[in-house]
Amino acid sequence: MDIEVIFPNMTSTLQIKGCGFFVKPPGWSYPLHHHHLFEILYCFSGEVVQFVGVSERKMRAGDWMLLKAGVRHRLENLAAEPYSFLNIHFDVDDPDLRRRLNAADCFLLSGADAAASGLAEIVTRVERLMTLSLADSPSSAPPDKLVALDIDPLRKLELQAAILLIVTSLTAQCAAPQAPAGKARPSVASFMEIETAHAIEERLRRMVTADSDESVARIARDLHLSRSRCSKLFTKVYGVSPRRYVSELVLNRAKRLLVTTNLPIEAIALELGFHSLSHFSCQFRRWTGVSPMQYRPKYE
Repeated sequence: MDIEVIFPNMTSTLQIKGCGFFVKPPGWSYPLHHHHLFEILYCFSGEVVQFVGVSERKMRAGDWMLLKAGVRHRLENLAAEPYSFLNIHFDVDDPDLRRRLNAADCFLLSGADAAASGLAEIVTRVERLMTLSLADSPSSAPPDKLVALDIDPLRKLELQAAILLIVTSLTAQCAAPQAPAGKARPSVASFMEIETAHAIEERLRRMVTADSDESVARIARDLHLSRSRCSKLFTKVYGVSPRRYVSELVLNRAKRLLVTTNLPIEAIALELGFHSLSHFSCQFRRWTGVSPMQYRPKYE
């Protein structure tokens, strides 16, 4: 090598919180919540459904998920077997990395796609650190209780390095293409904007009922916002307008009721706030391309 190279000076912080291995029984769920940390999940075994906004994502053994800071989500173990997983909550202060991590509310990497990424080897390193630390500091806690590990500085560094490699791999695969030169990067919402958008979202969810008197105008007024500001702030955080968000909530609930219940279609229409069966059928066909009757499963 006949050239001299110097890398840029780097002073950045990685915060790791709530990192550990967990096992939850069939039927376990975690309620709708949000926090100001990014979250990584790795599924060892089982099958769970992660509800993020209006979307539903299934995680199976070998799958990875990256959740954006501030996004509201909940989780349900709907399988008949325990759900075992690695969970990492983290934050970084590098602005460019934060922009990349905020590219999407939720990124799901299938086990098949993760196989060639080297992530499995990194998880093995983390497991080895756990095993060594458990051996060095045996706990008197029963096997079914949470064990808090106290690890030495060198292992802390190794754990941080492993988590940074996991973050690097997932970010590289989920990051949106960079904006062309000269074009402004998309803005990242502040924590205050995120909190306000979540308050709007809670109210919007109430609109998906027949007896709701909620409206975007009323929500904006109660939060001391103009209707325009309310819509722009919500769109900045959720990526869709309040009207579109409510439509997606209604559509998802309609699909669930059509598939999982024997309710008459007219009853479903009324429950969702439609004034007539024909109005619901026309709207459902516009959303999906088929009628509610065609969408409903046929059982022989």
